[in-house]
Amino acid sequence: MSNQNGINIAKSIGFATALGLSLGACDVTTGFVVASAATANIIAEDKMPTDYLAEWATGMDCNYIRKLDDKGPYCRPPHEELIERPRYCYRELGRVTCYKNPNLHASSSTTVN
Repeated sequence: MSNQNGINIAKSIGFATALGLSLGACDVTTGFVVASAATANIIAEDKMPTDYLAEWATGMDCNYIRKLDDKGPYCRPPHEELIERPRYCYRELGRVTCYKNPNLHASSSTTVN
């Protein structure tokens, strides 16, 4: 991550904290709780609270921090999780060979994890 991105993320966390404190202007405890929750969400999920609003409005995967990192678009089509088929690998003479299907004749001592 470049130094500029680090500055932008720090500004984003500062903005979330200020927003939380301003929402609880009458009650300091409420503002602190909102600011803490927004900051914890940024740290844990790498998403700003506004990202969730943009996702709800567009139906796409929106992430401001990712946009800063890779200079891509703010909202992207939702990604589908790819599930790889298992590979079955076995030790052979001087090498490891992998197959789509398990070798029913191989012993457990030749199996490679």
